[in-house]
Amino acid sequence: MAFGRNRPAGPIEQVPWEEITRFTVGRTLRDAVRASRRGAGPYAIRVPRALGGDMVPAVFITPAVPGAPPRRGFRLSADEGGPRPLCSVAPTGPEPGEGPYRVTAPDGRELGAVHRTPAAQRLLRHGWWLERPGQPEAVAVRGWARGGPRRTLERGAGKLLGGVVDNLLSLGAEDEAAGGLAPVVWRAGDRPVLTFQPSQGPRWYTVDRDGPLDLRLAFALAVLRESEVWGGDRR
Repeated sequence: MAFGRNRPAGPIEQVPWEEITRFTVGRTLRDAVRASRRGAGPYAIRVPRALGGDMVPAVFITPAVPGAPPRRGFRLSADEGGPRPLCSVAPTGPEPGEGPYRVTAPDGRELGAVHRTPAAQRLLRHGWWLERPGQPEAVAVRGWARGGPRRTLERGAGKLLGGVVDNLLSLGAEDEAAGGLAPVVWRAGDRPVLTFQPSQGPRWYTVDRDGPLDLRLAFALAVLRESEVWGGDRR
C-alpha cells in the first residue's frame, strides 16, 4: 500500500458541465500555491475535486485559430478534441480579435455576447459584461458607483473631469491586467449570477446554477477575462 506523496492519483472522473457551480480557467492540475510536480494539462474550465486538491477538466477550450489567444475566438466542448461541442465564441468587432464576442450554441442559436466595457465607463462597471437576448444584462457595477455618484458620472461632469477620469482608468487597467485584487459580482437585475474571488492560487468563479445565467456565457466571460491576466493562458 502506498502512502503520502507516493500514493498514485486515482482516476479523474468526468464532471457534467451542467452541474458546475465553482470553476477556474487554466492548465494547472492541482490547487496549490506552488507549481504542481505533475505539470500541466489541457487548457480547460476546471473544477475542484472533492478530495485531494486536484482540479478536474470539465470543459475544454480550443482556439479557433491554432496558437492564437482567446480573443481571436474559441470553442468550448465537453470532451477533449471537441466531439461534444457546447458553444463557439467569435469576435464580431471591426478589427481582428475585437469584441463584442458572440456566443453561439451548436445548433446556431445565439446564447448572448461578452462585451468589453468601454474605457469611459470603467469607473462605473468592471471590465466585462454579458448581453443576453430578451433578458437583463449581467453587469458588475463597482461598489462606490451605485446610487448618486453613478448617476452623476453617467450624466457627465464636464471636460474638467476628463483628465482625472483618464488617470483613474489607467490605474484600473493595470489592476485588471494584474488579475484583479478584489471580488467581483455580476448581477442580472438585482440577482447575483456570477462571482469572481481572487486567491493566491487558482482564480475561482462561482455561478448560481439555479439562476437565469446560461453557464456557457459564464465560461466564455471567464476565459476572455482570464486571457488578459499576464500569462493567463499558461496557468
